[in-house]
Amino acid sequence: MGTSEPEPQGRVEWFLGPLFTRYSVIEFRGGTIFRGPASSYCQAHRREVEDGLRRLGSKHCFESLDGVTYLTCTLPGPAAKPVNRLLHAVLFAATVVTTLVAGADWRFDEFLIALGGSLTGASGSEPLGSLWSSLLTHGAPFSAAILVILGVHECGHYVLARRYGMLVTPPFFLPAPIPPIGTFGAVIKIRSPMLHRRALLDIGLAGPVAGFVVALPILIYGLSHCEFVLKEQVERHLGVLFGNSALTWGLTRLLVGVPPPGYVLNWLSNPFAWAGWIGLLVTALNLLPVGQLDGGHIAYALVGRWQRHFAYFVLGVLLVFLKRWPGWAVWGIVMIALIRIAHPPVVIEEVRLSPGRRVLGWVAMGLLLATFIPVPVASVP
Repeated sequence: MGTSEPEPQGRVEWFLGPLFTRYSVIEFRGGTIFRGPASSYCQAHRREVEDGLRRLGSKHCFESLDGVTYLTCTLPGPAAKPVNRLLHAVLFAATVVTTLVAGADWRFDEFLIALGGSLTGASGSEPLGSLWSSLLTHGAPFSAAILVILGVHECGHYVLARRYGMLVTPPFFLPAPIPPIGTFGAVIKIRSPMLHRRALLDIGLAGPVAGFVVALPILIYGLSHCEFVLKEQVERHLGVLFGNSALTWGLTRLLVGVPPPGYVLNWLSNPFAWAGWIGLLVTALNLLPVGQLDGGHIAYALVGRWQRHFAYFVLGVLLVFLKRWPGWAVWGIVMIALIRIAHPPVVIEEVRLSPGRRVLGWVAMGLLLATFIPVPVASVP
């Protein structure tokens, strides 16, 4: 009778011997992390080592800290759920449809009625091919722009999390049959604990920076094709007015000019301007230094447990603007109930940030000030 194959963790521990000079084992709900200084053998045969680790099904990374090369291997636990790629694909396809409908300036119930008529061949209904052609013609620019902004934001997190050998899912796109946005955004799920502040900062910073770098030229292009319209026209058509951040206020005056009395910029008049506006709003909301938002990651990396004081200050600021936009109450409840106020500690507190990373972290906080919209939506009296 042959011997049974060792358990995955046992195989990893057997393989680890020549890879580390010493290592520690960190157990967490989704698996096990093995971490320590890489041996000279490991560094000399790095390609072979990485091939072997991939065959074991682990995520891994090499990083240099204070002149020492560390190896981190993350092995999924037996209860870890595999990535449901079908679910990701279905959510993405649904978000494509809802953003197309929003970009075409259709109500979703009207679209479903028209689609049902096309599918059943109801009298007077538009042929299915013609319906989809119209939807793509009018909705594709906005849909493509907003999906690129959201996708690049989440891929920034994903790439950096994988770079640090963490277990992470691809983006979940969240459809929303609510015009004129069509989506609740996108998220990824990081299944590994944050090892240290450097990883926390890099992962937290990658999403907003990547999304902003894409959203800004889209916004600039859209604004360059916008013009001012009578405020009464926007109020009559939309029933609301959309607010400005310091950045959108400055760019509007630079690219379009100063609005004459009684005129406002209609953000919905250009799909790229509208997608860019949403992209900057998403950047600002994610950069709030609360809990496990991107800003919470960055703030904890910069100031440690003092992050919670930043979070309470921000909640106080949102209370000030609550009378002008009740939506801050909803966002506040979401943050308190789901995202939490205080950021959880990292596993290894001893790893400090370099001066360059500290500068980048504070620049990100400055980006929050530039993109924050005190009153995103103002109701018309």
